[in-house]
Amino acid sequence: MLRVVGQNLLLPPRATPLRCIRTMSKARTALEEMGDKGAFKRQESVFRNQVAKGSRFEPEAGRYHLYVSLACPWASRCVAGLYLKGLEESIGLSVTHPTWQRTRPDSPDDTHAGWTFASPGDAPFTPVSGHGSVDCAGCVPDPHYHAKNVRQLYELAEDTFGKYTVPILWDTKEKTIVNNESSEILRIFNSAFNDVATKPELDLYPEDLRAKIDEVNDWVYTYINNGVYRCGFATSQEAYEEAFR
Repeated sequence: MLRVVGQNLLLPPRATPLRCIRTMSKARTALEEMGDKGAFKRQESVFRNQVAKGSRFEPEAGRYHLYVSLACPWASRCVAGLYLKGLEESIGLSVTHPTWQRTRPDSPDDTHAGWTFASPGDAPFTPVSGHGSVDCAGCVPDPHYHAKNVRQLYELAEDTFGKYTVPILWDTKEKTIVNNESSEILRIFNSAFNDVATKPELDLYPEDLRAKIDEVNDWVYTYINNGVYRCGFATSQEAYEEAFR
């Protein structure tokens, strides 16, 4: 079970009331990212800001929060980077339930399902498939806005894309998403917060190995990480066989 330390789970006095947020775009999921012939075509992440000294997003301890699902491999590598660099006391962490749930359960016309927050003592969740149940062990709720799901965070950030993914690196000062691309969040953790990291000497992206790391990452992403999605989300036999090769 993931151990989270240094987290203040009290709602700050000036937290934004999420009930005032309105939908900025049509909600959708990766299951809808289909190209010709039923092939899965992943869309690029939208929030691609960097944390850097002298920029809008200054590297400050206690300012940023990481939202993840441990069921998402992209998000999980950001959690690994957070702990490897010793940033768990400087950057907050929330962990969603590992199954998708309806994000607007009271709206019959809105069937979107996505990552939902829970507390460890909550009753088990039934997946949207209606089969089985999964307990809430390891879940860590949102301490800043008491969001019920990740969708509400995107709406607070006035997202216009409509795809509510993890990981999210969130700025509590600006009340917005800094970055939602896992590879870039990893690079941010590697160097931007060295002044507050307990292991600043650890370099996960050494300059003399960057070309080789990028080469390996490109291969792993195409044929393994994203390859699983291309096979699993294919809606035609032709698309599945192409992905499998």
